Amino acid sequence: MERTDRPVTTSEPATVIVHLDGETHTLPWPRGEKLLDVLLDKGIEAPYSCREGHCGACAVTAVSGEVQMEINDVLEDDDLAEGLILACQARPVSDSIEVSYD
Repeated sequence: MERTDRPVTTSEPATVIVHLDGETHTLPWPRGEKLLDVLLDKGIEAPYSCREGHCGACAVTAVSGEVQMEINDVLEDDDLAEGLILACQARPVSDSIEVSYD
């Protein structure tokens, strides 16, 4: 899993596969939207608290794909190396991304 500062060059939505509570959801992920907002808008009850990148309650493991996080005040380099991202701050860069809360 990669995190980047590279700008997104397409307006087509990405596809996100989300594993949460034993269920798998495949959703379009608009390029300008944060993952947590997309999940909540679709009625998927993903964990969160502050929604500002400060608490880590929304941390999820990125299995594949590339995202860009606006703010990360809680994840350490080791966490990032293990693929953790903050759903409240993650926007898609890759066309396909897979994340797991399980």
